[in-house]
Amino acid sequence: MRTRTRKPRGWRTICALTIAAAACSANPSPVPMMGAAPDVSALAGEWLGEYRSADAGRSGSISFRLEAGRDTAFGDVLMVPSRQQAIAGDPAQTNEAARAVPRALTIRFVRVRGNLIEGAIDPYESPDCGCMLFTSFQGTIEGDRISGELLIRHSGHTAPAQRGTWWAERTKRPQTPPPTPARQ
Repeated sequence: MRTRTRKPRGWRTICALTIAAAACSANPSPVPMMGAAPDVSALAGEWLGEYRSADAGRSGSISFRLEAGRDTAFGDVLMVPSRQQAIAGDPAQTNEAARAVPRALTIRFVRVRGNLIEGAIDPYESPDCGCMLFTSFQGTIEGDRISGELLIRHSGHTAPAQRGTWWAERTKRPQTPPPTPARQ
């Protein structure tokens, strides 16, 4: 006799939310880039990285792409909360797990001044308290690597700000067009 294993209630919801988060990062959001043209152009290329906040119990991936000569990049941050498991059959825990599914966050803006970079993430709901979170970041550009710190502030209560670190590395430089042949 064959026995079937039952998946916990809410399993389909959790899977659907995970797929939705992955789809968001497949279609990155536009990110306004501010700064002097040479400073912004220095970031042209494709960048991948990570962030971590032990204070917040979250980590995730960072990706963005900036084409040479543009003032808008395209990218997202994928937030991965630490609590990812629901207790089978408990609807309250299933809802909590659904809140803990990875999700794409939108980078609101990036400002570049020389080798310094700063910016912010659009406000988003905390997977922990349900309040809105406001995240800002700053860092230093050193060649093909950017690294720095982030600060997460809560709305609606006096929770202390949470700190973390982030980095991104250029994985692909923009292609330079081939030289045009000289006319004779």
